[in-house]
This record gives sequence, C-alpha cells and structure tokens, in this order.
Amino acid sequence: MRHEPDLGKATLDLRLAADRCPGPAQLLAELERRCLSLKLSSGGERIDALFTRIDEFAVLASDLIDAIALPAAIEPAMRRAFDVAHARLQAAFGAAEQVLTPLSQMLLTGKGFDGAVTAAAELMATLAPIRSDAERLHQTLSRDLRMLLYPGACDAIEVRLVDAGFADPIRSARRLREWREGGPAALQRASEHHALDAVLPGLIDSLERFEDPDATLAALDEIVCRLPSEVELFAPFEARPSLMASLLGVLGHAPSLSRHLIAQPALIRRLIDSSAYAPLPLPGDLDAEFRLLLNDGERGAAQLRTAQAIDAYRFGLGLQLVEATADALDVAVSCCDLAEAGLRAMSDDVLARMKDTHGEVPGAELVILALGRFGGRALTSQSDLDIIYLFTGDYRAQSDGRKPLDANEYFSRVAQQITTAMSTVTTMGPLYEVDTRLRPWGAKGMLACSLETYDRYHQENAWTWEHMALTRARPVYGSDEARKAVRAIVNKRLRQPRDRATLLGDAVKMRSDIARHKPARGPFDVKLVKGGLVDLEFAVHVNQLGRHVGIHPRLRTAIRSQVSAGLIDPMMIEAHQILSRMLIVLRLLSPHDQDPAPERRAVIAQACGFGQWDELQAAYGQARVVVQESWAAAIADHAGQDG
Repeated sequence: MRHEPDLGKATLDLRLAADRCPGPAQLLAELERRCLSLKLSSGGERIDALFTRIDEFAVLASDLIDAIALPAAIEPAMRRAFDVAHARLQAAFGAAEQVLTPLSQMLLTGKGFDGAVTAAAELMATLAPIRSDAERLHQTLSRDLRMLLYPGACDAIEVRLVDAGFADPIRSARRLREWREGGPAALQRASEHHALDAVLPGLIDSLERFEDPDATLAALDEIVCRLPSEVELFAPFEARPSLMASLLGVLGHAPSLSRHLIAQPALIRRLIDSSAYAPLPLPGDLDAEFRLLLNDGERGAAQLRTAQAIDAYRFGLGLQLVEATADALDVAVSCCDLAEAGLRAMSDDVLARMKDTHGEVPGAELVILALGRFGGRALTSQSDLDIIYLFTGDYRAQSDGRKPLDANEYFSRVAQQITTAMSTVTTMGPLYEVDTRLRPWGAKGMLACSLETYDRYHQENAWTWEHMALTRARPVYGSDEARKAVRAIVNKRLRQPRDRATLLGDAVKMRSDIARHKPARGPFDVKLVKGGLVDLEFAVHVNQLGRHVGIHPRLRTAIRSQVSAGLIDPMMIEAHQILSRMLIVLRLLSPHDQDPAPERRAVIAQACGFGQWDELQAAYGQARVVVQESWAAAIADHAGQDG
C-alpha cells in the first residue's frame, strides 16, 4: 500500500508552506506507515473495507502531491475526486467503529477478555490517530493546492469554493456575493437574507459532492434570479434541510429535469409544499383540469398553458424517480396516463373547433391508436408518442358544415392540428415528439385513414415488422365501440396464420439490420445493447406472432403469459423489470448511454431498486444473459419446428 510521491517534485514549491510542517508528502508517509501497522494487527481483517478506502484516498493524494510541480496538470475533477475519497474515508471510519466498538467495550464491562476482544480494543485505539492523519493530510493538501492555484484568493467564500473543487471559484463566489447583497428579487426580504446566511455553509458542503458543482450552482442561480419575489426559498431550506438536498439532487444529478425548474421557477412551490410528490390525479380530474385550461382565452395561449401544466406534472414524476419515492415502472405508467390525458384534451378541443367551421362527418369518428412504448404504457422522459390516426365510417363521405370536406381531408386536418397541439413549444421545447410514421405507407400515406383502408393495408401490404409493431397497439381515443372495432382489426392481424420459417427469417434479418444500422452507443444503451430490450422484444414478438400466445400491448403481461405457457424462461420476468427500470432511470439521469458518472451511480442504483451500484451492474449483466439465451431459444425453437 505504498504510494510515495516524488518528493523532489513535491518540494519545488514548498516555500509556499515553509512555515508549516510537516508537508503533505510527510503526512501521506505517516498515514501509510500507521495504516500498514494497523493492517498487520490481529483482527485487521474485520475492517478490510476501511483499508480499501484509505488506499483510494492515498492514491489520489499521491497524484496531487506529484502534480504540485505542474499546476496545469491539476484538474478540478482530480481535486473533486480527492475530496469525494476523503468523504468516503470518513464514512468508512464510522463503519469500522460500528464493527469494533461492541467488541472493544467488552473489556470495559468485564464480559470477556479473549483474543478477539483485545484485538478489537487495540484496533480502536489505533483508528483515532490514523483518522487524524487523514484529516490533516486533506486539510494541508487542500490548502497547498489553493495557495498554488489561486494565490490571490482571500475572500472566505472564494477560499471555501477553491477547497470544494470548483473549476471557477471566483465566478461562483461572485454569484453568492450577489445573493447576499440582495440582487435577486426573492432575496430582498430580510428573512430570506438571514436564512441564506444560515444555510450557505451547508449549501457549499452539498455542492462539493456533485460531479460538476459549478454547473449545479449556476442552475440554482438561474432559479434564484428568476424566482417570483413572493416565493421564499432559503427560509424553507433552513427549516427543512431535506428540501435543499432534494433541489440540489435534481440540479446536480438530473440536468434535463432541472430545466423544468429553470424554465418555470414557480414550480419550486410544488417542491416546497411537497405536492410534486403526490400521485398523478385520476384521469377524470386531469380531463377536467386540461379542459378548463383549453377553454380559457385565445387558442394558442390556452394550448401553451395546458402544455405547461403537463410539464409541471412531468417534473413531479421525474422528481419521484430521482428520489426513488415511486417505482420506475409505475412512473412510466403515470407518464403514459398523463400523455393520454393531454391527447384526449387536445383532440376534444380540435374536433370542437373543426365542427364550428366544417361540421361533422356523418357516421364517422376519430380513433387514435398508440404504439411502441406509448401503446405499451411504459413511457420514459424522452419517449416519442407513436400514434396512428384512424376514423370510422365511409372515407367517401363529406362533412355537413358550411365549409364541407371529404372524410380523408377532414380527419387529416384534425390529425395535423392534434399533432401540432401535442408538440406545442414551451420554454422546455416541444411538449412531445409525435411520430406518425407507422401509419399505412409511412410518410407517403395520408395522415389519417379509414378503418377499412387500415384493415386492407395490413392484410395485403404490411411487412412483418409492421405486424410486430401491432403487438403493442392500443386505442387511446375514441368511443368504446370505435375502440372495439380497432382492437378487432389488430387482433385479427396478430392471430392470422403465418409461415414460421418466413416469420423467423424476417425477424432475424430485422434484428441484424438494426444491429448494423443502429448499433448500441455504449454499454448502458439498454435498448440496443446485446441482450437488451430490443432482443427481449424480438423474443416475445416472435412467440406472439408465431404462437399467438401473450397477445397484449403491455410487454410484462405478454411475458407472463408466455412463461405460463412454457414458451419462455421464467427469469425473463425479472430481466424485463431490471432492463425497463434501467432504461427509464438512465433516460433521465444518464442519457448518453456510457458509464454513468461515479457521483450519480448511487442515485441510479437506488432509483432502479438496488442498494449499491455494484448490485445493479451484476443484475444488469445477468438480465442480459437471460435475454440473449431466450432470443436464441426462440429462434432455435421456431427453426427446429420448421425443419
């Protein structure tokens, strides 16, 4: 465990600290000497986790000491990693004491004097000076780095931000000074000013733990500067430290979610009064709320207010995901229910306005079919809405208004206006990305088509991949009778007889094409990685189309049906849950599909239902193995029967 720094390089600038000794190199050497003695002591195996943390801390300290001679090589991320390692080491000391204290106290109570008790007492006696060495090393090295990199830093806030590893502590300190001087409207009240002074030390301590404390503080600054003057923020922080932790957790771990707060600072109220944690209102209540918003004033403004209300609910659902107060699978269902409520409200509004000008098409009504994750009730924070616009009745009929239109034109205009409304641009960007390319003939086809045309297309022209898409088709708008008619068409196509060899050949080719044209972007591209959700879906879809088992738009229901029928490995149930939770969580917290930043891993693991990141990684690997084997088995089973 020796990590001796290059003392020659380390002493080049020790004149900066000539009045202080010992220096960081000597402190590191003393720490490691004591630690080696501790490790060789009887009973040392009881605290192996502590030794691991000391080693991690020592490696980073050695790297920084070596880099003192080359200040340009000292990066903010390197210093933050050192600070994080120190915080973890302090926690490890506490955990070691919890293990040793009960045993060591037995000497004091006279309950026993065996070797284990004596060893525990000796280890406890050694922990205190080692802990002190680590603390002194951290303080000394942090001070030396501050004097080297920011020799002019003398303001107390600047000094603290330098020690906290901010990349631009001078600018960040300026932000905080502006707050204290009452620049933002919300900080001009004396009560808020006093509360800010009270929480500022804890605020900086919290910011220090994030991957990018500068960006987290900048996001908080945007919110503070845009807060309505009547909203208090720091007084609630002082009264409820957990509130500050929640807000910073959003800003530091979920930048895409923090954009909601920056775009709509008034959403802070939902965080303060805890209404953001409430379950999504019932469908009827959402319908009433959105209807009221859409009927209030000019059309464009009304649609924008409705979109903002939907975004506010999405923020709450994202917050519940980040803090693991709700299961990720339940959050995905709620996201779907919210999108459906918005779609119902926008569709009702568009149809009412069309009726005023063009009347109604006799015997016809609009039906909207959801597919993909929308159809399967499993939306993530980044999911598109895959939909197909259909209508009942005769496509040759005309509307009965003062400006009549034929049915195709009438419902295509309705479809276009609904798509535009659901894509309303807010300060967050488009409300939803609406994808209608799964309609008959794709982008070349009419935006809306009759049920008769839709049925004939899937009977005569559709490819296997289009029937695979139908496995998650679900009507989400229209009367009960109209929805029933659409479900009948879908079920008829899904249950039609198929040549198994053709089905298998098409499925294998499609999966190969996806792998070639759209490869996984990283090890955590949960959809496209080998053994990911796309492989899982293909394994299930092949059984749905070839065996007619588990025909249901929700994958979890389809998988359970196929498990019951003995068509798929029972472990696929858990594999699907793990992969789905990971997709939902990573889309919000780490959307780049690479290894998540170390600072976010614990949050991601917790949101996925695991205590530790290592546990989640192990479960992820096992799930991928199960999926790969199930996909291979589905292919082999069909190929064997065909042969």
